[in-house]
Amino acid sequence: MSLLKCLSRLDELYEILDVKLTEIECAIDKSNDPDTDGLFDQSEYYVGVGLVAAQQYLAEAATFSGIDKDKAYKLGPRHKSGISYIKAIDSAANYWKHEAEWWKDLDTLNNPNPKVRRHVATVAETSHYQLSNFLYALSNNKEIKLKYLLPIIDEWLGALKS
Repeated sequence: MSLLKCLSRLDELYEILDVKLTEIECAIDKSNDPDTDGLFDQSEYYVGVGLVAAQQYLAEAATFSGIDKDKAYKLGPRHKSGISYIKAIDSAANYWKHEAEWWKDLDTLNNPNPKVRRHVATVAETSHYQLSNFLYALSNNKEIKLKYLLPIIDEWLGALKS
């Protein structure tokens, strides 16, 4: 399957997930305590699924480009901190997949890869509900929607091909 078809499928998945994120956002607006109601955790879940889908696409694109993944992930647009957005997206996907493994107890986070947390926290600019806030930051503080990853990925693809 071509990378263009895969990107089209990623876009389709994001449309589906963004509908769910909109529903959650509406529920948050109506809730007296969205944290206790678990709404922020729901948002984190759907954002995490979308980030892992992006990660799979990025790995495939890097592999088929013939460029070493570490080098490929340094290409394209960058956050004001200097972190490549693609590396940050990869880190955010790893954060979602592995965060539960890092908790030894409620007070100590034992992360074997501190760069993952640093990349996510730098873009999210918070330590609370980092994935939703990460995505919100990537949207220029407009909304929590996965569709905002697509232009970043598309720009990276252009850099990858040049």
